[in-house]
Parts: sequence; C-alpha cells; structure tokens
Amino acid sequence: MLENYRYSVGSFEINFYTLELVGSDSFDFINKQSTFNFKTLPDNNFHLLSFLDSQGRIEFYCWGVKSNNTVTLLIPEMLKAKSISRLDKFLVSEDVVINDLGLKRWYFIIGPKAMQFQNNDYFFGNIFEENALLSQNEFDKKLARISYDEIEFWKDLNGWPDFKGSDFTAEIINNLRLYDLSVSQNKGCYPGQETVSKIATRRGAAYSPALLVTSKFQKQGPIFSFDKKIGDIEKCREWNGKFYSSAKLLRDFRVEGLNLQFEANGQAISAVVVYYPLFSGSNELKANDLFYEATEAFKRDELLVAEKLFKQAIELNPVFADAYESLGVMLGRMERFSEAIEVMDQLTKVDPSSVLAHTNKSLFLMKLGKIPEAENEKSLATIKSFQKFGDEAKIKEKIDEEKKHLELEWAKREKMYQQVIEIDADDTLANYGLGSIAVERKNWASAVSYLERVVKVDPQYSVAYLSLGKAYKGCGLIELAASTWKEGISIAAKKGDLMPANQMQSELQQL
Repeated sequence: MLENYRYSVGSFEINFYTLELVGSDSFDFINKQSTFNFKTLPDNNFHLLSFLDSQGRIEFYCWGVKSNNTVTLLIPEMLKAKSISRLDKFLVSEDVVINDLGLKRWYFIIGPKAMQFQNNDYFFGNIFEENALLSQNEFDKKLARISYDEIEFWKDLNGWPDFKGSDFTAEIINNLRLYDLSVSQNKGCYPGQETVSKIATRRGAAYSPALLVTSKFQKQGPIFSFDKKIGDIEKCREWNGKFYSSAKLLRDFRVEGLNLQFEANGQAISAVVVYYPLFSGSNELKANDLFYEATEAFKRDELLVAEKLFKQAIELNPVFADAYESLGVMLGRMERFSEAIEVMDQLTKVDPSSVLAHTNKSLFLMKLGKIPEAENEKSLATIKSFQKFGDEAKIKEKIDEEKKHLELEWAKREKMYQQVIEIDADDTLANYGLGSIAVERKNWASAVSYLERVVKVDPQYSVAYLSLGKAYKGCGLIELAASTWKEGISIAAKKGDLMPANQMQSELQQL
C-alpha cells in the first residue's frame, strides 16, 4: 500500500501537544532558539525544528507552523515537559506569550496529489520527503487512510523522527538524522550552533545514521569489524525481499554503496551501505521507477499492467518523453491505433524534435488506412531528421570549441606545474595536477608516473587514489585499479573525504 500513497495521495492523523506563540517577537524568538531559519519559512507553511543545549545536544524537536504573526509548535507528546522547560529558560524580555492549547489532533495529507486538496485551512510542508498538507480540520473522508504501521514503516526507512517522541535521545544533533532534516546550514547563531558547525566543518560526526541492506533480518545491537565496534543497529525492516537496518555507523564505513563485511551477534554479515532517505520524494525519480517496471511488464507481455504503469509515470512526470513513446508503441501493438496516435501527438508537444513521434504516427495512420495523413507524417519525420542532424553538427562544433579551450587551459596549467616540478620533483600538488591532466587526455602511462609519486610522498592524499585508479584502469591493470580504489576509500573515509570515497566506490562497482 505504501507505493499507492507515494504515487498518489494518502492521509493520516496525529495527536500533538500544541503551543501557540503570539507577540511581535514570536518569529524572532523561534528563529534565534531553533536550528532552522524560521524567518525564511513562507507564511502558512510548516517545518521540522530542533532546539539544542549549549553543547549541541538536542533537547526537543517539533513541527513549527508559521501563520500571520503566530507560531504554532506541534510537539510530540513525550517531549511536552522538555519543550516547556526549554522555551521558558530562554524567554526573558521578548514580546512573546506562550498559549498552551493542550493535546490537539492534527491531520496530514501526503503524496504527489496532495496539493489538489489545498484550501485556506491547510498549511504546506514536507513529511518523509513528500509534499504534505497539514490542518486541524478533518479532511475529505474519501481520502485513503494510511495506517499507523505504514506510517512507522515509512518513517523508519526514510529516517524521520517519531511523532510521539518515543525514539528521542539527547545526543549531539550531528549524530542524528535530525541534522539533515532540521538544521539550516548557513543560519546565524542559536544555542549549540558553535559545536554543531565545528563538527560539521571538520570531519563530521563520528557516528551518524545510515541504512545497511542485507539478505537476512538483523537484530538490534552493536556491530564489529576486525573486533572493532563500528556501529549499532537500532531497527530492521523488510522491503521487497531485502532487509534494511537503521544503524549508527562510524564515519570510516559510512560510504554509500560500500560493500561492508561485519560481525553481529556472533555471525558474519555482508551488507551494502545506503544513505537516507530510502524512498525519494522526487516525482521524476518515482516516474523512472514506474517506467522501468512498466518496461519489464511489457517484455513479459503483460500489456495492461504495463499500460497502467506507463500512464502513472506520465502522471508523475508529464514531460517524460520515453514514457509517451513506449506507451504509444505498446498501444500500437495492441492495435489501439487511435489512442496510440493521441499519445504520439502528446509526445510531439513534450519533445517537438522527436522523429519517432512522426514515424510511429505515420505507421499507425497507415494501419487505419489514412494514407495521405500517413505520408504527411512521414515527411515531417524526414524534415525533423535533417533538423536533428543539423543540431548534432552544431553540438559537435560547440564540443570541438570547448575541447580547444580546455587544451589551452591544460597547457597553461601544465607549464605552471612543470615549473614547480623543476624546483621540487616531489611536490604533491604539481604532480597531482599533471597526473589529473594526463588522465583527462587519456595519457594513462604518463598519469601513472605522476600519481604514483603523489601517493608515495603523501599516502593520505585521498583524491589522488581516485585518479591513479583511473590511470591503472586505462592501462588495462584492472586488479591494480581495484586495489588502489579500495585503499583510497579506506583513507578517504577515515579523513571524512566522502566525495572521493563515493566516487571510488562507484568506480569499483562499474569494474
């Protein structure tokens, strides 16, 4: 059922302990006290907020609603006492009155079609990476209701905090998924901000959340690698035949796509590291998933299933040219030629340069015996083919110009690096620069000589391992490329250089 809500719409209700802040300083007070830049939030919107102590540890979280001159805080029931204590402690002379509204029932509408239900009673925001509406007024009872178990499942696999506060831990926020969900990176001062920024701009949190994908269910508890504790599994969920464990993972191993071997409960486990959220809220990505599912159904000759999936993909992404083309071809195979022609017309609107839209339409018109119309479409296909060739020539010309510009830039940088090498043959920056240019030019042997010197002089130069692995691969030394990237991943992860670590992991997977 979860996919239905992600592709369409669903609703659920939650009881929140509700505080209303009124007064001329309400917005400013919340902005100074919370991790989120509340002033940037548009009116009639809501967002997740966190409130910290001076050491950056979380004291409570809530959903903040902004409306006119009023701030409404929706606080998980179990965090009621903590929230009141925290707000009272910092409220000194501001023009702010806190009205305790008690426990109130709030209603959410969530999913791509949620905005169709928007009216003046609803606030706009985001839950589980999906667009959502929020209101105190009960919504249309015809809307599909999302069960509590489904909400918990969705919450866990996307790493969102509990609506009741049952999973609350007074940790430094950098160690929690709340850091991603409720912290504005360039926001000014708030209690604990100095600690949070210091951790973020250095190596990041020592332990922070990720998902471990395994073939078997994993119990809660610590996990080890070579007798060293590298994290804790907190919860495990099954989805589509795989098991996803919410884990606090040591930074050295927190590399997306990493094939991780560890021990837990006396057993050797193989897992793949995946970042949160598991379920994307992007309509384009969801449409892609549906498109591939439809394509597989098409291959199995399950045409009605494929039709439904192609249409869902188009509904989520109305400019999805490949989905229109595939749907039209499939309808043609089903001899539903009039419908197929309509889809090809839609494809032409989405992609005016499409040659296949006219080619296919010509074929379908021919099947209906409309010969003159079919010939006209065939002519249009020919014209657009010539236009496309012309466009491709222009693109090639532009690429050639960019290559010339790039060559001039490389030559300029090479000259500078060579001057440095003449003074110091072991200069890592100059050798790395020359090696990287050689990789771009696919001068693999030359690249190897420069980059090997870099890692020999400075074995911690993590990004050099990425380029050196590419150079080895270019030379056909596949095993050496793989071992270089593995070593580079380990070094980069320990330094907190996650970008080159992820790139090297990606390269390994493509070998």
